[in-house]
Amino acid sequence: MKWLKHPFKSFSMWLATRKFVKILEEGTMDIFLETLLNLMDLYFALNKKFRRNIENFNATYVFKSRDGVIAASIIFADSKMKVSCNAIENASVTVVFKDGKALKDFLFSESPDIIGAILDNEIQYTGNLNYLSKFAYMSKRLKFELTGK
Repeated sequence: MKWLKHPFKSFSMWLATRKFVKILEEGTMDIFLETLLNLMDLYFALNKKFRRNIENFNATYVFKSRDGVIAASIIFADSKMKVSCNAIENASVTVVFKDGKALKDFLFSESPDIIGAILDNEIQYTGNLNYLSKFAYMSKRLKFELTGK
């Protein structure tokens, strides 16, 4: 991670990346979404090139599990990302997923099949489908940049 020059930021990114990779390998899905969002937020803050994904992008996302155990929101505004551990009102897109594994499989599949995931009852969404595709792309790109896979 040569692009990081500040020791604290380097350590924070290294630690977050290790946690993320461990979750992906072990399948610890109860903290998958929280870890992904926090890592993405940190990566946007530290990597100018990755931050281009959210330049002039204003949208709000809500992610919830069907059982209500997992809930998180993201607000993209002014080329920044803000994460909340609660569901917000009036989101651009709301995604309700069967479980953490269904969300991980959707976001990191080789070619995310939104229609297939909906038909298989793995995810449900309301709002702008293009925003869901954009988030899947950013998640997959983040995974690739951090793991090379």
